[in-house]
Amino acid sequence: MERSINLCPGVGASAQIIQHTELLLPSLYFEQTNLFLIQQGQTRIRRNRQEVVAQAGELLIVEGGQTVDIINSLSDRGTFSCQLLICNPALFETVASAHIVPPPIPFTGVTTVPKLPCAFLHSFETTALALTLHESFPPAITRHKMCEILLWLAYLGIRFTHTEKNDLTQKVRRRLATDPHKIWTAAEVAESLMMSEVMLRRKLSAENTALRSLMIDVRMSSALALLQATDWPISTIAQHVGYESSSRFAERFRKRFGFAPTAIRGHQRIMQPASALPLSYQLLSTQEEE
Repeated sequence: MERSINLCPGVGASAQIIQHTELLLPSLYFEQTNLFLIQQGQTRIRRNRQEVVAQAGELLIVEGGQTVDIINSLSDRGTFSCQLLICNPALFETVASAHIVPPPIPFTGVTTVPKLPCAFLHSFETTALALTLHESFPPAITRHKMCEILLWLAYLGIRFTHTEKNDLTQKVRRRLATDPHKIWTAAEVAESLMMSEVMLRRKLSAENTALRSLMIDVRMSSALALLQATDWPISTIAQHVGYESSSRFAERFRKRFGFAPTAIRGHQRIMQPASALPLSYQLLSTQEEE
């Protein structure tokens, strides 16, 4: 079965991540809380001069709004793999009324959950399946499965709160993602945020960034996700993030991450895509930078 990134509106997303080379993925921004069930290899997260390590069979949780460095190390078989679930933050409050003793502690940052119950692992697997096949599932069932994961985590002592970052940098990131095929100009972004173009540039500068930098980072982060979680050819991924030239894309990708796009997959043979990207997958498919 060809791998893809599976999104269910209002519920969340799932993906199977695979790497064939140990790599440092620097300064990755997480818009939403991510749950990684490590299957092969291990993951190290570096944040604020601290390191969190998740081994195979453990759950790694990265809260939304974090920027971290990630190192995915390979197993003895030469592969790293994990199952990813992303929950819509709107569902966090669905478990708030559950009477759990002792009450779960609000979670912030990055953590691991070792010694997972077999029942939780089964629930995680079936939730990923429901998201993968969500068009064949009643929407209420898929939503229920995701809420089941949140309830399990609450019983394991972890509760999420929806605290959306609202600095201008993150607002612009979210704005760029609302229309993946749009060629955003500074004037359009400024107008959508109800400010002048001069004010937009000035405030982004005060936050040590620029619109062009954010545009490139969104593109390259989207490309990284596709390289890890789909079987698409690199040339196809390049086109979906705005590059007609694969060599130009590879140059930009290497500048952002420090390695070529081919490094993610090693020498694995890549399948041709069976269909177009889901419309709900917000890739920045704008024109290639000059």
